[in-house]
Amino acid sequence: MKKEELKNLLNEYGDATITYRSKNSYKLKYNVCTADFDNPYIQAKRNRAKETDDTLLMFCWDTDSYRLLSPAAVTSVVPLSSTLKNEDI
Repeated sequence: MKKEELKNLLNEYGDATITYRSKNSYKLKYNVCTADFDNPYIQAKRNRAKETDDTLLMFCWDTDSYRLLSPAAVTSVVPLSSTLKNEDI
């Protein structure tokens, strides 16, 4: 997946479950993430990570931290509302 494509999906979905292949173990892993940092809770968290050309910065709700993720490792992006069956909201 390309960086712009992942960024557009996150902007469209808000929160999403992102499945990716680990760089070290090559196992599939997932995080529940958002790229929308316009939230007092997220803004209060410390962030030392810096986005690069081949990574995307996001906040992961399940780890309660910022994370740099390589879009090339992403295998799927599922809206959290779909997982929670909140399509009508």
